[in-house]
Amino acid sequence: MLVLINEQGDIISYRADIPWCASLLIIGREEVDSVVDPQGLVEDIRNVYLSQYIAFERVSSIISGSWFGIMRGFHEELGFLVKIVGIFPQAYPRVKGVVVVIDHVTGNLKALIDGYSLTGWRTAGASALAQIILGGYSIETLGIIGAGTQALYHLRVFTKLFRIGRILISTRSPEKARDLAREFGAEQVSARDLNATATTVIAATNSSEPVVIGDLLSPGSIVISVGAPKPVRELDERTIQRAGCALVDTRQGVLEESDDVKGIEVVEIGEALRGKRCVFRDIKLYKSVGTSILDIAGAIHILRRMGVK
Repeated sequence: MLVLINEQGDIISYRADIPWCASLLIIGREEVDSVVDPQGLVEDIRNVYLSQYIAFERVSSIISGSWFGIMRGFHEELGFLVKIVGIFPQAYPRVKGVVVVIDHVTGNLKALIDGYSLTGWRTAGASALAQIILGGYSIETLGIIGAGTQALYHLRVFTKLFRIGRILISTRSPEKARDLAREFGAEQVSARDLNATATTVIAATNSSEPVVIGDLLSPGSIVISVGAPKPVRELDERTIQRAGCALVDTRQGVLEESDDVKGIEVVEIGEALRGKRCVFRDIKLYKSVGTSILDIAGAIHILRRMGVK
């Protein structure tokens, strides 16, 4: 099998000369973006967390400042899933990857799915599910720290699913936020003003210094942190102290790959859906580092929306 990928990380063509690749479906970025339904995606994430799945431990390395990881999982409805993904700080886009889906009965390759867009959608979908668990469907003021891929996908999902009064954006590069602000009717503000004003703060950065300042947050605020693994650090110690507990996408991943919830109780989304409570103090916190559980849910959603069984 020959697969061609351009400099942006998009799958542009392939040739399958091997029988077990003959029915392989290639799903690129534009196709993924066109078929995802945010409400349906959140429901699929919820359903996968409540179902039987296997999420293998992630294998990752940091070499020359770039993070590279392999994520694997299994679900009866989907089969085997392997995501090969990297975060390359000097590249654009920074995140590149591909998701491979394999039929667990025949061993045939079912699909290659663009990992950039699937990762963006599934991460934002999980954040939306966390927001629903922690605060319901109304957000007085939504604050987005960052203006990259995750900021874009979070705005796409949150503006579809929630009743939002105001949207604030803060970034170290204001010019990057201009298009997002225009597209989503957001206001560009300073990081200090965003921390002090937003009732839900989404940190979607690659910062190694905290961007969420606990002393500025209003009581009852919700903080959603989806930045990359170490050395990224989005939350200061005061934020962690004021939360006292964190809702997380995966306990093992968060504890091993992030210092953002160090020393406090963590409750996985699946546990929360089954009734386990995260006992917060005066703010609520959700932390995500990514997991194959979410990749499974994203792949199930995309393939179902495309009519693939």
